[in-house]
Amino acid sequence: MKKYTLKSGDIPTFVSEGLDEEQLKAVVESSARSLIVAGPGSGKTRVITYKIAYLVSKGINPENILLVTFTRAASREMIERARRTSSSDLKGMLAGTFHHICNYFLRKYSAAAGLKENFTILDREDSKDLIKHCRTELLEERKAINTSTLPSAGVLQSIYSYSVNVLASLRESIVRQNRKFLGSYDEIEEIWKRYVKEKAAQNCVDYDDLLLMALKLFNENPSILTHESQRFKWILVDEFQDTNILQFRLVEMLSSVHGNLIVVGDDAQSIYSFRGARFENVYDFLNMKDSQIFKIQTNYRSTPQIVKLVNGIFPENSIEKELRAVRLDGPFPVIAETWDNLEEASFVAQRIQEHINDGIDPDRIAVLYRSHFHSLELQMELDKRKMNYTLFSGPRFTETAHVKDVLAIMKVIQNPLDQISWGRVLRLYPGVGNTTAFRIIQEISAAVNDGHLQVEVIRSHTSNRVRLENLIVLLEGLEPDALPAEVIRRFYESFYGDYLDEKHQDARERRLDIERLMEIAGRYDSLADMLEDLAVSEKIDIEKESGERTPSIILTTVHQAKGLEWDVVFVLAVNPGDFPNSMAIMEGSLEEEQRIFYVAATRAKDYLYIMRQKGGRSRPMIGNRYVFRSGHDFIERIPGDTVERWDIGWDF
Repeated sequence: MKKYTLKSGDIPTFVSEGLDEEQLKAVVESSARSLIVAGPGSGKTRVITYKIAYLVSKGINPENILLVTFTRAASREMIERARRTSSSDLKGMLAGTFHHICNYFLRKYSAAAGLKENFTILDREDSKDLIKHCRTELLEERKAINTSTLPSAGVLQSIYSYSVNVLASLRESIVRQNRKFLGSYDEIEEIWKRYVKEKAAQNCVDYDDLLLMALKLFNENPSILTHESQRFKWILVDEFQDTNILQFRLVEMLSSVHGNLIVVGDDAQSIYSFRGARFENVYDFLNMKDSQIFKIQTNYRSTPQIVKLVNGIFPENSIEKELRAVRLDGPFPVIAETWDNLEEASFVAQRIQEHINDGIDPDRIAVLYRSHFHSLELQMELDKRKMNYTLFSGPRFTETAHVKDVLAIMKVIQNPLDQISWGRVLRLYPGVGNTTAFRIIQEISAAVNDGHLQVEVIRSHTSNRVRLENLIVLLEGLEPDALPAEVIRRFYESFYGDYLDEKHQDARERRLDIERLMEIAGRYDSLADMLEDLAVSEKIDIEKESGERTPSIILTTVHQAKGLEWDVVFVLAVNPGDFPNSMAIMEGSLEEEQRIFYVAATRAKDYLYIMRQKGGRSRPMIGNRYVFRSGHDFIERIPGDTVERWDIGWDF
């Protein structure tokens, strides 16, 4: 392997004056295989931009530098900052995401890759539609296939994507994604083959193909690989802890001539294994010959008190580092214990209002949570207090499709004349399309107005094609004054739990949402009261005609908060079973949960509140009861001298 080494010379003033000691060492001395471990708030982006600027100042042509990031916005920001820092023209530098860069190579060498130059790229929705077409085609050909055991197009897409990104067999991907579909392996494989054939016939590729076909291009064409590797004297990779094995192999191949592969990241912040990310890439990298490591550990973000807490919850089995705070002083982080979710929501809303009254902009306040459903009570509380908030984690809880499905069954039981809700319920069942649903709904309305039971109408439309048996059993088994929690439980157990597994790749998360809804339903004695409360809490955000945006509190999952920071941060529901997640506890996979908690705590600059309920986990599992032992509680890992403990009580 040929090594490319920078010529000796003085360090430019703009580099020496713009960096601290650790950052400077990482920028100037990193070469060959170098891992730069960048702790939270330590200036990771600054190091990358200065490395680019430094290379250019030493005579490296920008065309000989490759920058790989996880978003196009990040690459654009880094290049612009490097340009301003070095006062150099960076024209010709190749930078972007893995998919962007692989698309570049496939366009350039389309013939060698077995593609036409004008191939198109399927986005995720287009890809799912094509898989759905292949699935429908197979079902039409093979009438004997049991559709209830065959995943939906969305789930199939998830299985196929995971297989590509972790370079696993299709069977292994099914086992990891959802083992219950192993019985349909032959059909899943056949749909995959048809999907591949259709893409080729239509001259298109999907996002995953971009990476896999680029890898294949280089493997099968050594001369092309050598040519491109000769071009890139320096390769820089951001967020290396979030790469999968396929991405790691690609950058290794492209660095094979000159050998300068600089990867930047923090294995303690690797939280995307569900996407195929492999934090072990960091350790594999370090185990390679001639690899070296640089650590930047000065934290410019948080108060010394928060930094001390963060050092105390450092994830196990991570590369050792000790963050050092630059800031002088601040308040102690708080562990606030409430009785339940409602009390938690009231406290958080009240404390947010106090911070706003003290002059902190709402945009600088964030509430983080492990899963989206943890925010429901807080959403309702903020609505009640007329406090503006923005959801980064997705739609409002009551606006998610699966929650709306459950609310729809509750609404038709409470009001059999609700035609919109009937339409939503009926279309969940096999064989019911818009036309059939409309006909049934019209007959139900007429029957109810005549004093007859809607279940008789539904029974009359049930056939081998229209499968409504589960709905009939549900309706006949419910008392007229059935409690909301009972309605949800019966609907979930009779039909909807299996429906989620078959239709959605994120069924596990949706099941947790239904659990939370059922827990909330347990507080109500009637369907009418619960539905009224939820309806009243719904808020429609209307942009001001002036175009000005009202400052608002941020509500988001920890995953979507990664890379961001706020003055005030609340972390909700740090209870065993909530955070860490119950599935992780049951599977014995707590390491990633530790890293997620670490990411959450490191988002705070000034104030950090860690919320928990005194009773432990905030709600029971549907159909399960688990005892969570010592060692599953993240609060236990926090050193006592790093926090204040508040026992929240209310004067009424």
